[in-house]
Amino acid sequence: MNKHDVVIIGGSLAGAACVRELERLGIDAIALERDRFPRRKVCGGFLSPGGVKGVAHLGLLNDVLNAGAVQVRSARVHVGGVEMEIPFERPGLGISRCALDEIFARGARVRQGHTVREVKRSNAGFAVDGIDCSVVIDASGKLGRFTQRRRADEFGIQYTKPQARGSVLDFWFFDEGYGGGVSVEAGHANFCFLIKKDALPKYIERADCLVTGPLAYDKLPGEFIAIGDAAGMLDPFCGEGMRHAIETGVLAARVVAAGIRRRTTYEDMKWQYQSEWERGWTRRRALGAGIRRMVRRPSILAAAIRIAPASLINRFLFS
Repeated sequence: MNKHDVVIIGGSLAGAACVRELERLGIDAIALERDRFPRRKVCGGFLSPGGVKGVAHLGLLNDVLNAGAVQVRSARVHVGGVEMEIPFERPGLGISRCALDEIFARGARVRQGHTVREVKRSNAGFAVDGIDCSVVIDASGKLGRFTQRRRADEFGIQYTKPQARGSVLDFWFFDEGYGGGVSVEAGHANFCFLIKKDALPKYIERADCLVTGPLAYDKLPGEFIAIGDAAGMLDPFCGEGMRHAIETGVLAARVVAAGIRRRTTYEDMKWQYQSEWERGWTRRRALGAGIRRMVRRPSILAAAIRIAPASLINRFLFS
């Protein structure tokens, strides 16, 4: 079939969440994914309590737990000789993207192994590699080419170790970046760090180290509805990257489904989605950007963590 209501570019976490929600709402949609699952991906491996709620909404929580996801009950922050433990009001989960992306794509309308080459306007609205549709959603990630973003001289690295770390998410800040470690499935721990470009060679000697970048936090004005990292990457310190992917995928699906039923224009759907995205995520992104600036001055960040109540940090970052 060469016609769908919606074509999603990318079928990883955001794209798969979006196509699942569209299908639930009765909309004919397909996600086109370059990779084939399971595959490794640079990611912190932490589903925040809010992210767990999103997984449950999509009916996938039992699948995630059965895959061996580990309950995470607190975060422990280390910076400049200061250590603070932040208990969560509800547990998060530790799970690798290798496992999670496969679960999200399984049984969903995700066409794997399809690299999108061309998107152009057509009488039907758009043509994506010859597939006609009225709506295009960009879920191609932080390195995708369909939505432009402002790049930073920072890279993400990720590796695993065959040792569990219990129910705590550890987070370290140091001169060349920051990142964390968390228990995931199969008795392993996932480590993921954001590293300044100049320091990158020091951290990529491990045989199993994955690298991605340069990272891009801020989306520039573009043509398409963008979800997940295509909409702008969330600062890793917020621990909400996977939640952002799931929630933006579901939000876009709801806006688009309502727009198709009302026969509104694509531009109106895009404006509605962007408005709701800004209401839901502007505060968290601003907080993350502020912490990113403080990372350059660890003494200030250490002082802020020393005086900030753990409950306040939990409320703003991990609720």
